[in-house]
Amino acid sequence: MRTAPLLLAAALGVAAAPAVAHTVRVPASGGALATALATVASGDTLVLASGTHVGPVRVEHAVTLRGEPGAIVDGGGRGTVIEVTAPGAVLEDLAVRASGRRVITIDSGVRVLNAPGVRVRRVRASDVLYGVYAERSDGIVVEECELAGRVPPMTETGEGNGIHLWYTRDALLRRNRVSRFMDAIYLSFAEGAHAEGNRLEGNGRYGFHTMYCQAGVLTANTFAHNVAGCAVMFSNHLRVAGNLFQHNRGPRTYGLLLRDCSDGAFTDNRLVDNTIAVFMDNSNRNRLTGNLVQDNGWGVLLYSSCAGNVFAANSFINDEYPVALDMRRTDNRFDDGRRGNYWSENTAYDLDGDGVSDAPWSPVSAFAFLSKQYPDLSVLAKSPAVAALGVAERVFPALRASEAVDRFPLVSPPHAAGAAGRAPRPARAPARGALLGFCGLLGVGALGLARRGSAR
Repeated sequence: MRTAPLLLAAALGVAAAPAVAHTVRVPASGGALATALATVASGDTLVLASGTHVGPVRVEHAVTLRGEPGAIVDGGGRGTVIEVTAPGAVLEDLAVRASGRRVITIDSGVRVLNAPGVRVRRVRASDVLYGVYAERSDGIVVEECELAGRVPPMTETGEGNGIHLWYTRDALLRRNRVSRFMDAIYLSFAEGAHAEGNRLEGNGRYGFHTMYCQAGVLTANTFAHNVAGCAVMFSNHLRVAGNLFQHNRGPRTYGLLLRDCSDGAFTDNRLVDNTIAVFMDNSNRNRLTGNLVQDNGWGVLLYSSCAGNVFAANSFINDEYPVALDMRRTDNRFDDGRRGNYWSENTAYDLDGDGVSDAPWSPVSAFAFLSKQYPDLSVLAKSPAVAALGVAERVFPALRASEAVDRFPLVSPPHAAGAAGRAPRPARAPARGALLGFCGLLGVGALGLARRGSAR
């Protein structure tokens, strides 16, 4: 009577024993990779030998697909090179190339479908329409990859994105280099994404582009030589810190573009040598603090649809127009009630030596206000008439075009000028030099009057 329970317990024990994971080396011969993937079990590791492996292939089990140095998976220009449908699968140390060219089928170097927890590490993709595409695959990790597409830099008629996530939560994108795609990284309905240490440059349109993505984090990324370094749209509660936006130049190029983006924190970023450093439209209650805004055409271009934004402890250095608005009245603030920003155009007076100017500063010049309405006027920016208008504004505050005022402008920048590698242009002469020059002219005039009186 006791034999049956013992046999049942033994059978259950065998069933509960973990399967032994195997490591299989796959030679670079026709069809070998597809055969190995069809016979592999979850937990196994496939090591691809150096050489060219024929794709497209499909990963349907939670395996690790790892390449030896020189291992390449070539899609032959047909469809997606590697498609992953197994949660927890790992792709690493591979070269992937030659996907198809059809956008409607999302031909990719690597495509992940309904597979949470997938890791894509140290993958080098070239000649692909999409680099890494993931759909409904929460917790995906893409790190230390080098992805190159087919789109010439600054060409907005191209197709395909470097890393494209759709309906995917809590993604981690770390230390990737992405170039020659329409958008280097494109996120749509991707909540809680974290992008860190990526270099996104030389793309057709945007380095980083979000649509309807909440609570994302961007830290220590570099955005360069794109139409816009980072375009954030319909995405709220973002944290953007310690990034470099530089050399995004052209007819309508931006370092940081915020459209319908509210309640975010943008801190300690460097925006250098962009046509427009920060563009804001219908974006509210954001805080921009500790940023370096240097050598740009426009420092901040702010539309009347924006309200409640606060700019404090930023450095505006050698920008053609530090701030441009399209409204006279605004509740956007350029200080936080205790400290404002540093403006290289401001000749500050600090008699009590507390580091804050004794006089407020209006960062919006009348000419900046007018050229915002009529962009063709920008060709007159360095004309004598515009210089005279600037002097008149400082003498007669009633001529100010906007009520935007920094009540506590800083005397010195909290950041080192030229932090991104460009030497700043010489700032306007300090007040002491202007005062000495004025006194000199006054002395010459007095001497002339004295001589005229003695001649009589």
